[in-house]
Amino acid sequence: MVKQNFLIGILFVLLVLSVLFSYGWAQSVGSVVITSPTDGATVHGPVIELDLKVERGARGDGVHLYVDGRFEAIVKGDRYLLKGLPPGSHRIDAMLAARTHEELGPSASVTFTVE
Repeated sequence: MVKQNFLIGILFVLLVLSVLFSYGWAQSVGSVVITSPTDGATVHGPVIELDLKVERGARGDGVHLYVDGRFEAIVKGDRYLLKGLPPGSHRIDAMLAARTHEELGPSASVTFTVE
């Protein structure tokens, strides 16, 4: 009986630890949100201010920024100035990246028009 209770106790502890670990892993991934320009906005150039809200999580180091599918920059802060975009529709993709430049998954995208 003592052995059975001991094994049940061990299994319970392992179950609790696995749930806590899973929750912690989900929280450590991080997130990226583009707060400006907003999706569908019309902006006036020649310089466009890009504002980000970044939760780096456990491995995030910076944000890989793509404009119209082409790599633009690695952003370490929460603001970046886009320069020289011609008038027309443009898409920005922002992807959380590790120090090794591995893109971690969390990303955000907006499409806007430059006048």
